Amino acid sequence: MAHKILIVDDERINMALVKFGLSEQRYQVVEAKDGIEGIEKVKEENPDLIVLDIQMPNMNGYEFMAELKSLDDIDPPPVIMLTASDSMEDLFRMEGVKDYFVKPVDLKALAKSIKNILGENPAASGEE
Repeated sequence: MAHKILIVDDERINMALVKFGLSEQRYQVVEAKDGIEGIEKVKEENPDLIVLDIQMPNMNGYEFMAELKSLDDIDPPPVIMLTASDSMEDLFRMEGVKDYFVKPVDLKALAKSIKNILGENPAASGEE
């Protein structure tokens, strides 16, 4: 059964690009347009991993991370952050983020990171 990935991003172009790349890798993709909807999707969908944008209306990525950590009934899934700035690594690590990517996202690198985080073996599927 395919791993379920939640993408939380308010930019439709970024959402479509990442969704396409992950669907190509045969992941089940769930979408949320902001952090508030993202938290609801975490509760409803129980994703295996979250790809999270930082800059969003209503609830940004940092607020989302704080809310995710406070959920009682859910073991938070690993998070990969998407950002426009490459100078945020230390802050992301403090938040418990597993990896981060500067936009525009390199889809092959993102897929490789997801496979590593989820413990998938790329060699077993014939991928490099």
